[in-house]
Amino acid sequence: MRVPLSWLRDYVDIELSPRQLAEALTMRGMEAAVETTGADWTDVVVGRLVDVERHPDADTLWLTKVDIGGDDGPIEIVCGAQNLEVGQLVPAALVGSVLPGDRRIERTKIRGVVSNGMLCSAIELGLGTDADGIHILGRAGDIPVGTPLAEVVGETVLDVDVKPNRGDALSMVGLAREIAAFTGAELRLPSVTVEESGEPTAAHVSVRIDEPELNPRFTARWFDGVVNGPSPEWMQRRLVAAGMRPISAVVDVTNYVMHELGQPMHAYDADAVPAGEIVVRRAAGAERLTTIDHVERTLDERMLVIADRERAIGLAGIMGGASTEVTEATRRIILESAIFHGPTIRNTARRLGLRSEASMRHEKGIGHDLPRFAADRAASLIAEITGASVGRGIVDNDPEPKPARRIDVRVDRLNRLLGVELDAAAIGELLAPLGFDVSGTGDEVVVGVPSHRLDVSAPADVAEEVARAYGYERIEGRLPYAALPAYREDPSAGRNRARRVLAGMGLDEVLTYALIGPDDLVRSGLEAADARLVRIYNPLSADHAILRPSMTPSMLAALAENARRRRSDAWLFELGKVYWYRPDGPETPRETRSDTAGTGRYESWELGIILSGRAAPPAPGEDAVSADVAAIQGVVDALHDALGAPRPAYRAEDPNDRHPHRHPGRTGLIVDAAGRPYGSLGEVHPRVVEAWGLVGRPVDASISIDRLLDLVPAETRSRPIPSAQPVDRDLAVVVDEGTPLGEVLRVARMSAGPLLDELRPFDIYRGEQIGPGRVSYALAFRFQPLEAGEERAVDKALNKVRGSLQHHLGAEIR
Repeated sequence: MRVPLSWLRDYVDIELSPRQLAEALTMRGMEAAVETTGADWTDVVVGRLVDVERHPDADTLWLTKVDIGGDDGPIEIVCGAQNLEVGQLVPAALVGSVLPGDRRIERTKIRGVVSNGMLCSAIELGLGTDADGIHILGRAGDIPVGTPLAEVVGETVLDVDVKPNRGDALSMVGLAREIAAFTGAELRLPSVTVEESGEPTAAHVSVRIDEPELNPRFTARWFDGVVNGPSPEWMQRRLVAAGMRPISAVVDVTNYVMHELGQPMHAYDADAVPAGEIVVRRAAGAERLTTIDHVERTLDERMLVIADRERAIGLAGIMGGASTEVTEATRRIILESAIFHGPTIRNTARRLGLRSEASMRHEKGIGHDLPRFAADRAASLIAEITGASVGRGIVDNDPEPKPARRIDVRVDRLNRLLGVELDAAAIGELLAPLGFDVSGTGDEVVVGVPSHRLDVSAPADVAEEVARAYGYERIEGRLPYAALPAYREDPSAGRNRARRVLAGMGLDEVLTYALIGPDDLVRSGLEAADARLVRIYNPLSADHAILRPSMTPSMLAALAENARRRRSDAWLFELGKVYWYRPDGPETPRETRSDTAGTGRYESWELGIILSGRAAPPAPGEDAVSADVAAIQGVVDALHDALGAPRPAYRAEDPNDRHPHRHPGRTGLIVDAAGRPYGSLGEVHPRVVEAWGLVGRPVDASISIDRLLDLVPAETRSRPIPSAQPVDRDLAVVVDEGTPLGEVLRVARMSAGPLLDELRPFDIYRGEQIGPGRVSYALAFRFQPLEAGEERAVDKALNKVRGSLQHHLGAEIR
């Protein structure tokens, strides 16, 4: 917010220099910088017109002689303005001077006459919007000629960064209140005297509020006999310094009071509001409104509007409508001063791309007592400047004052929060200048909060105010008195270890957004209308409207991006969070996709792996591995080995829990020794490959990383280096065609005992020798005895394997 110091001094005496004042505000939570209007003027001085004559060769130009206080006498300047008179004091830009916008003034010849400078208008100096005439500074004798213009009309401005919770400080009076509190100066509120006459306001204005929760207070005044010309020069100058463009007397008053008190206001042409009936309601679907910037906007039901009997005439708290805009021809006006629901105003302004000074103040909150005071202040200024008569009384839906909010504060707790030692009396002395009422002694005080401080609602907020008043710079830094917390293992250590293992295998890690769109789900073969999806209430875009339920869409999107860049050989992984919602029970924070128990919202870590094309060769001269189900199974097995978890078993997926993005018959579940699934892998379905624009036959895997890490033993036990040679045995197992190889391996691995070092299939046979509907798997076992002479133990282990396969799977051993 831009704060001209000359304006601020109307409400508080300031003895600090501008830079000291900026530093003091910064130390109290409002970062401020100092700017000087006129600092970019060079060689622009006050001149006195001593002669004004018509140019001999131009009817619209004047030849002037200007006294600038030099020894060489008046200088001649050619000027086209029509408001010149002898004796006026004017800004004169001399030859070589520089104006705002880096405009340099040179000696020029105009229609045969040399001009030794330029007489400046307000817009050329950056002091206003008036470009029709020279900026008149006064009459001879008011200001010494030759005085640098910056000393006369220059302005020192504070640029203050008011934080979002301090809407009360977005005004001259609000900042003056802060300055008065820490300097001890007296706060001077603007005087308000409203001389009412004529008919009552209620005879010309009625207000109906259909959404009281969005419009807790609405006040309105009525004026007649308005002469809406330009506002006074002093008001225009202040508004320009504050960053506002002067428009007309009535509009300038509303903007002036908004900057003075922090209350947004709007004036309606009363003759354009039928019977003066104002309705505060939600907009109708696709309702249209042309605002005063002459842009037609399409509204929706989430927006609040000011309307008459039939149509919207303004966006509540943001901008008025063009149909009721105040113009020079306006003679009667309705003045609105209201409070609107901040979040509604913010959302409307964001949707329409129409954030204004008014909407910013409504977003941050306005105290209940301010609308009436601001309406009276504006009424007195409008009557004074335009000569209007003010209708008797005011329309106000909630005129009764609200009781002050009271907060119980424990003194010892406040001291612990701040690291100071203050008693109840000291707290009261610090808060009183800020308008707080403090009562109580001893260990607890009761703090009454002024109505304008909407941000103070809890003891911690009171502590913050005490810290600001006490001075942050006075609070000494010291170490907290607290015992060191007990050691806790880094919860991400296991995940980071898995990342390092996969990267060491040559896979590339990707990082993707957890937010996806419905199209991503559809392309991935998933159901976009699933009630279990966690959706974003107010997404920034349709492509970021859903929290991903699995890593699959993210991994497919990453692979598709590689394919678009013609990188067909991509072996990728990501460890990220996935989200689900089950509406009928409590939250279950650690649940995987394959679980069926548990309800409520949850999130969990999931590992996604996707392979396409050929991997980089493991060593020079060796063949690269192509991506297929065996390759991704090898990656999963190697990950388990590196983490110290037992290798998983694999089984066919449950028909009731299929993975629709994978090829049926080429997918399986990853299960632990007890047969509980904690992941899945398989080949991506051709339909999904086509939808994402992929190439080849990619394979992917999804693993609950939490469940995988649970399988890692808490302690790693080393075993002695064996002195015996490994023992290799082969076994041919004939089972029904429907028995998965993974199930055969799982049963064999579970029954082989601790001597088993490696188990792998090396052949599959189907044929007449074993009969139809049967398949033979050739398995290679490697046992590792620790000492010589344990060959008999190997034979026992192999016999146990034979028995388990026959018992559990009905296998025939060949």
